[in-house]
Amino acid sequence: MLTKCLQRFGGVMGQKKRFGLTVKRINDLMPPAAVGGQDFYWSADQAGLAVRVTAGKKAFIWQGRYLGKVVRITIGDWPGKSIGDAEKVARTFQAELDQGRDPRQLKKDNEAAAAAAVEQARLEIVTLADGWADYLADRRSHWGDAHYQDHVNLAKAGGEKRKRGAGETVAGPLHSLMGLPLSALSGEALERWAAQEGATRPTRARLAMRCLKAFLRWAADEPKYRAVVAGDQAITKRAKDRLGRAEAKQGCLLKEQLPAWFAAVRGIDNIVISAYLQTLLLIGSRPGELLALKWSDIDWKWHSLTIRDKDASKGGRDGTRTIPMTPYVERLLSDLPRRNQWVFSSPASTTGRISEANHALDRACAVAGVSVTPHDLRRSFVSLSEWLELPSGVIAQIGGHKPSATQERHYKVRPLDLLRLHHERFETWMLEQARLPVPMSDGHRLRAVQ
Repeated sequence: MLTKCLQRFGGVMGQKKRFGLTVKRINDLMPPAAVGGQDFYWSADQAGLAVRVTAGKKAFIWQGRYLGKVVRITIGDWPGKSIGDAEKVARTFQAELDQGRDPRQLKKDNEAAAAAAVEQARLEIVTLADGWADYLADRRSHWGDAHYQDHVNLAKAGGEKRKRGAGETVAGPLHSLMGLPLSALSGEALERWAAQEGATRPTRARLAMRCLKAFLRWAADEPKYRAVVAGDQAITKRAKDRLGRAEAKQGCLLKEQLPAWFAAVRGIDNIVISAYLQTLLLIGSRPGELLALKWSDIDWKWHSLTIRDKDASKGGRDGTRTIPMTPYVERLLSDLPRRNQWVFSSPASTTGRISEANHALDRACAVAGVSVTPHDLRRSFVSLSEWLELPSGVIAQIGGHKPSATQERHYKVRPLDLLRLHHERFETWMLEQARLPVPMSDGHRLRAVQ
């Protein structure tokens, strides 16, 4: 009976039927008879507060007059919004109106503040792992494979079975930070991390810190993260000091060591690895760049190699550089089996190519009585060129180093033939020091060295 009376009075234009709001009364309210209509049931206890009933929905609203015009604001749906909460909001709106202010602006301000609080709470639980995944996805197209894999390995959890040898892999140096919220990456936290990592693997930790610094700069420019990341200020001087300074690498083949080294490497049973290591020394590329060489990157007609630079932005127009294929290197490559697309292929590898040659190089070095790493061969290429006083810009262009002077960057453009002139002379000199036959430029004739 009460419901029928309320519906009848509530739907009459210009009349307000007031009653005390209770849970039972609100639940008993029926939708309006008119299709698309709405009925209002006004609170007898709080001015301006009403329950608006439409087809399938009930909501609290507040209504008043501001500057002579009716202002109606939705407070919230029933039963999500309780009667007590609705009355509290209605009192707030009425107080704003009594002060001569527009309650609608208060609602907008409250909603904006609530949204900001929710977003801040979300950001405060966003971890470094979340941001790191987005960072890698965003930068993937700008990096080479090796650089990308470095970032993946730095954050790895470890615990996987080693591909070579016994035991399991260890966690990457950044893994211990991955669970931290970005907002918790403070100077103190990174100093503690640096002290721990610096005591066991400082070289790897220094790489991790450089990568982390680049990430923090990226995050500071990203709308999604800039609210909780202030750039790389968390990487303090104390954190850097705890990792120590990297010492300059000195590993390099000397001129007098070339005969023993070439003899040992040429004696490696695996022809692919033997050719790879010799080529690495003779063209001065980065180890990973040469491993990625495909048969389609070789131009046999014009005797050139197209190398994919480790950083596409530093190479040619498409992230590559083209260098001469010298006679001895051409003979090495032409003798390799063509199993697949990779020049330095491996039938036992899941990728179809060799992944590294460190162990074979170590064994060869032990035979030769020297000690160098694959990257030391690149350093040897640059260092040995000093014996012939070759132009530094030529060596840098062949090896893929950035030009070191304005003149080199903007004014000197060396064609392939000019590079070939110097490169073949350099190869001939190295082979002569190694007491090896020197192929002529046509790739067929050999001349003996006394």
